[in-house]
Amino acid sequence: MRRIIFVLSLLLALTPLAASASFDTSRQWFDRLPAEQRSEIQTGLILLGHYDFLVDGQFGRATFDAIADFQKSQGGEGSGVLGASQLVALRVLADETSTRLGMRRVSDRAAQVSIVIPANLLTRRSPTDQGTSYVSSDGEISLQTMYAPLADQPFSELYDTLVAPDPERIVTYRSYSDTRFVVSGMIGEYAFYTMFIATPEGSVGYSLAWGKSYADDGAISSIWLASNFTPLARLPTDEETKFSAAPTTARSAFDLPPGDPDVIALSAEITSSTPADLDRALEARPNARIMVLNSPGGAVESALVVAQEVRRRGMRTYVPDGMGCYSACAYIFFAGDNRIAEGELGVHQISQDVADIVMTQMTLGDVLDALDEFGVQHQVISYMLRTPPDAMYVFSRLELGDLGINRGEPIRVAMAADEALPEPEPSPAGTGAFVHLASQSSRAEADRSLDYAQERWGKLFGDARPEVDAGEDAIFRIRVPLGSLEHANAVCAAIKADGGGCYVTTLGV
Repeated sequence: MRRIIFVLSLLLALTPLAASASFDTSRQWFDRLPAEQRSEIQTGLILLGHYDFLVDGQFGRATFDAIADFQKSQGGEGSGVLGASQLVALRVLADETSTRLGMRRVSDRAAQVSIVIPANLLTRRSPTDQGTSYVSSDGEISLQTMYAPLADQPFSELYDTLVAPDPERIVTYRSYSDTRFVVSGMIGEYAFYTMFIATPEGSVGYSLAWGKSYADDGAISSIWLASNFTPLARLPTDEETKFSAAPTTARSAFDLPPGDPDVIALSAEITSSTPADLDRALEARPNARIMVLNSPGGAVESALVVAQEVRRRGMRTYVPDGMGCYSACAYIFFAGDNRIAEGELGVHQISQDVADIVMTQMTLGDVLDALDEFGVQHQVISYMLRTPPDAMYVFSRLELGDLGINRGEPIRVAMAADEALPEPEPSPAGTGAFVHLASQSSRAEADRSLDYAQERWGKLFGDARPEVDAGEDAIFRIRVPLGSLEHANAVCAAIKADGGGCYVTTLGV
């Protein structure tokens, strides 16, 4: 009997240690992932109903529990570490949910917000005094976007109003800061989720309410909305932006050249947030007709979304002399009905892990369909398919004409000529241009990113070594100093070809 009690005691004592070990292992695995993949995992977990917090790419108990719950739902153990097949399953199932709900980004100018809504649920749209009302056909789920000028009601007073005792409303959760607040609970038999963000001009927000028949989709949509909600006022003004070969701010992938109101310029890597950046840029310049391209490429799915919007609007695409459009950026270029590349245009195969072959084929099918729609010749596609992911096929000036890549009237952008980057002057290695690899909020995270970059792409850097730049804004940027803009663009293109993320600046800007 004593022996049985001893064994049971030992098992009970070991259980917390095993759980702790699993949590720590999960943290180590998650923290090693690129920032974009960490956010993608959290996004997928939201769509599948496992994660109830905002997407931030940070690991914690909620992220661990959500990963473990997903693994158990697929018949596995909740280790907190997703294998290759589980990552594919998460992405496929999340995409199915997103497609079923019809997740679509809209610019709600009345409420001054950019937001992703479940368009297949919210089929009726009508203006209100404060924003827009989106309602389902049966009226059982509704979304109200709202803008409250600061002069009418301060941010803190708005919060106090929403949490004040009300016989018809039960608040079950509240969270407040000077920049954002959330209030959720029940109004009769309907659940609700309300969020507001403070802007210099006032408060922008939304409230989603849903009945029992939408219990699952309503809960999923409420978190999805919160993670994909951006005040349009946050787009920098013309005076705040400067047209250059790389972004001067992390706020948007697009520049707004002050000398040409018809132009927006993609001047960064393409990430999951690039379509939202485009949406806000077009809000600032709804009549833009030319998209200038200078990008090393990036996320294929995001590039296709941008390309389809370029196509829908009939925009012209332009790669100025001295700039480059590589990898996924080329899909956006080809979407232009009138398209001219005076700089470099480069293509290669889609880069994916062997374990992700299913998703690779699905993505390739989307790319080929888009290129066919854009009227791209088979010879151009052949060059793309025959060029390995770790290489880049850059079309010659002769090929740009003979293969029908350039077509339409010549494009001239005043700012591209007036403020194009000067030719690099001879200088010591490492002072001409920088490849920016990541940005972290702490020195420890930056050092981990630094070690990861050196281990994965050290051969590409040659004699150059990645470094951590501690900016005055408390952001630690991991970058590689290189001797020229051309060298930096080539290295960044190779990193993107290997599935990494980067963008290029000059003189450390």
